[in-house]
Amino acid sequence: MSGLYQNFVKNIVYPLETIRIGSSARRHLAELERSQFFSPEKIKELQVERLRRLLIHAYENCPFYTDRFNQCGFNPRKLQTIEDMQIIPVTTKKDIQDNNERMRAVNYSDDQLEPNKTGGSTGSPLFFYHDMDRIYSREASTFRHNRWAGWDIGMKTAYLWGHRGDLSGVQNVKARLRNLLLERRLILDTSSISREKLTAFNQALNKYRPEIYIAYANSIFLFARFLKETGIRDYHRPRAVITSAEVLEPSQRQVIESVFECRVFDRYGSRETSLIASECDRHSGLHLCAETLLLEFVREGKPTSPGQPGKTLVTDLLNFGMPFIRYQNEDTGCWTGNNCGCGRGLPLMSIAGGRITDFLITPEGQIISGAALTIYLIANAPGVAQAQLIQENINEVTFRIVKGEKFGDATLRFFEREIPRFFGPRVKYSIEYVENIPLESSGKYRFSISKVDPSEMF
Repeated sequence: MSGLYQNFVKNIVYPLETIRIGSSARRHLAELERSQFFSPEKIKELQVERLRRLLIHAYENCPFYTDRFNQCGFNPRKLQTIEDMQIIPVTTKKDIQDNNERMRAVNYSDDQLEPNKTGGSTGSPLFFYHDMDRIYSREASTFRHNRWAGWDIGMKTAYLWGHRGDLSGVQNVKARLRNLLLERRLILDTSSISREKLTAFNQALNKYRPEIYIAYANSIFLFARFLKETGIRDYHRPRAVITSAEVLEPSQRQVIESVFECRVFDRYGSRETSLIASECDRHSGLHLCAETLLLEFVREGKPTSPGQPGKTLVTDLLNFGMPFIRYQNEDTGCWTGNNCGCGRGLPLMSIAGGRITDFLITPEGQIISGAALTIYLIANAPGVAQAQLIQENINEVTFRIVKGEKFGDATLRFFEREIPRFFGPRVKYSIEYVENIPLESSGKYRFSISKVDPSEMF
């Protein structure tokens, strides 16, 4: 019965709904299913064509880009290669905050745009817009990448999600009806997690039995570890787990796959520019959604070589309502330089870490992933339930610790031994004991807070 209803949703309910609301998602999805197997050369040709169209539009309709292109002497109509756009200055979050209305396209009215926002690492929100066709193409991108994990339209999914703003849209009666008949999503709020809540999650998942879990990486890791450590055997095993929103460490992937007896498909995206890249079933890297986005990795203003991390610049090729051109999203990554055995022509990339501010700098100038170090502490320090690192300056690190049941002298000896191994002998550290570590306003668990800018190391 479940398979019959899934096919009914896929072949009848979803097509009728897209017609009813005037959505272009089905057209975009069909195009994306074809273009993913284009050759790398043909995909680059498509990127150049779409980039030229976007840049001409931005110059003619967005006052911010009109001035910016004039100031740097850039003529979008003469663009022949992707490299030609490197003369355009990088767009920062401050540029968007200071020029929000001037970045909007004057030929798009308010009812043609959908407002959105994200919390920045500085705590000040970033407001932006997507035109409606971009909303639909974003949906199509997500659908295609979900299919790589074995999902299809009409299947049941469960979201273990930490952003409360994303959950508010399923509260009213109309949204609940749409979810019941079409989207078929079970939403589990992981903005705060307790033993009781994880027990309730397990009961809800056993009852709903979704095919796919889509989750914040840390949320699904904590849930998997809870099931493993409590010895619970009566729990649902999905076809696949899709992780997002946070850096997925190899040790986390191993636990998740072992507990749920399925593969993990990691992905990378941002609220500003949609889903950026995902793993396919070969798990050889993250395939860029190159038909909709253009990525650059730069170091000291120049493109990096494969395998060399750099600052991530994103150009959204399809958001004409408020173009994001060479947008620095505060992440670091690199091209792998490898081809994937799946046959897709979409380039492979990897993320060197989450936000740049997640990295910590040792007095010797080494960059350390705060996320990886914190996970290491949780996994190996006896009695540490949760941890967060705060770096005020290059010589001082504070560890905020939530004590677990086994916290004691062995924990302190572990810190005395391991902290110098990571940070070197010159760093000074202190431990602050707290009851809990709150999530960011975005709903993400911030592993580290650094007052030292590691981008200077690039």
